Amino acid sequence: MDDRVALCLTKGFVQPLRNLNHLDEKKILVALLISTTLLNSCKKAVKEKAILVVFAHPDDEDAIGPLLVKYGKTGKVYLIILTDGRHGIKPGYPTGDTLALLRQTESQCRCKKMGIEAPIFLGFTDGFDTRNGVGNYLDQSIQLKEKLTNKIKELNPDLIITFGPDGDTGHSDHRMASNMTTEIILKEGWVEKIPLYYLGWTKRDDEKFKMIGGLNTVDKKYLNVAISYSQEEEDIAMEAIWCNKSQLSEKEMQEWNDVEKKDSSNTFHFRQFTIPTKQKTEF
Repeated sequence: MDDRVALCLTKGFVQPLRNLNHLDEKKILVALLISTTLLNSCKKAVKEKAILVVFAHPDDEDAIGPLLVKYGKTGKVYLIILTDGRHGIKPGYPTGDTLALLRQTESQCRCKKMGIEAPIFLGFTDGFDTRNGVGNYLDQSIQLKEKLTNKIKELNPDLIITFGPDGDTGHSDHRMASNMTTEIILKEGWVEKIPLYYLGWTKRDDEKFKMIGGLNTVDKKYLNVAISYSQEEEDIAMEAIWCNKSQLSEKEMQEWNDVEKKDSSNTFHFRQFTIPTKQKTEF
């Protein structure tokens, strides 16, 4: 039983009984009859969150793996991946459709190991077809907006996590994931209904990941959410990155693992997207 449900039951059922000096059979029977109703009420009171993560590529989920493990234990964690990752080419591995399929399989492997829902692939071309002209990019953007909007409506999450406008490493597809998700939230009027959280990196995170070229950062005073995770959750997530053979060598995976082991802060930072509702008449 979830610890919060147990606490609710203790406060609502067990403790009041302890306060009675004498219990007769009738009182016990009444207490047992109401226990089922109380249990259901407690479960409802601690309703688990359904979290939707919107990222660009198969493997982007590794960025917040421990967090996904944490919330996957107690609720639903959905992952939407916008592109097929076909341009993430590594020597010795296939390209094109074969690579795209392989990267899907690797993402499915990671999600299973982390204990979250199977990834949802929207299947857009890696880079949103910018290699073939602006027209193709704009066509894919329109289709993406429709597909992503419909999927959010279908899943009806309690909150959404995506990259910030900085794009994590600055990757244009990461920026697209952030921009499109934000655009949809604004267009549909969902700012209050479905809170949106941007993943944010600090200067400390940037120093930590210099081996991949660093990260785009946000001043810490704007990162208004800090969520910690356990060493066990980190260990599960780091085990999952070993599914990622088409993108990382064993040496790179081990280096990442070693870097995480040295960092005991075990915290991710986010910025909730908010808009003041009071209308101003001057800048």
